[in-house]
Amino acid sequence: MNSKWFAYGMTHEQADLNLLLFPFAGGCPSVFVQWKRLLCPKANVYPVLYPFREARRSEQLPDTVQQLAQSLAAENEAVFSGKYAIFAHCAGASVAYETILAAKQLYGTEPEWLIVSGAEPPEYSLESLRYLADASPAEFLNYLISGGFAEESVRDNPAFLSYYLPIISADFRMLFSYRMTAAPPLHCPIFRFRGDTDKVIDPARLDAWQHYTEGICTEQVFSGGHYYFTADPAPVCSSINRILEQGGEANG
Repeated sequence: MNSKWFAYGMTHEQADLNLLLFPFAGGCPSVFVQWKRLLCPKANVYPVLYPFREARRSEQLPDTVQQLAQSLAAENEAVFSGKYAIFAHCAGASVAYETILAAKQLYGTEPEWLIVSGAEPPEYSLESLRYLADASPAEFLNYLISGGFAEESVRDNPAFLSYYLPIISADFRMLFSYRMTAAPPLHCPIFRFRGDTDKVIDPARLDAWQHYTEGICTEQVFSGGHYYFTADPAPVCSSINRILEQGGEANG
């Protein structure tokens, strides 16, 4: 796992699959730090580390999602040229989708399966929120709180305001300009995960994920809100373990 693109992961001698974990906008791979002890050793665990955070704090984020995805795929041939699968939360699903397309172009591979968590399909980009690309920090913070992406308490949290808010702002600016790359459907199963009280996404849009694959597309609902897995990752890791045990053939 000698790549700047991954952190807090684990590899196993007996694993024949690389499982990539894509965090949400403003997220860091440390959100997945407990997963390596909860996931079965059938997969190597690769939490994705985007530029402009944690060990890559000094690196600028690319201007577009496609540039980010191309760099991730091109600089990690060993991960993407073999068997791999993906878990991606919220905006991380768009980054993951573009990374899949980049890996397919570079290496002719597709994931064994794709889990999209708390995520509307890439066709529903953040176009309606473009106006926030030039918003002041105060205006952007108001949007994050009113939209359910952050708690009211962050207004008085110096660490959030000085470190995390710039990261979230940079991620959203990149996502505001995102337009998905047109491509034929994938062939892998897509599993949709979401929290039962998620107020960030529109559940009516989630069925559109079926158009992104010729394989099965099913849904599993967990207890919790948009970030349902952050307080207790055990339920979602148990579901991923079942998918690993069943070879991606079924969910839940």
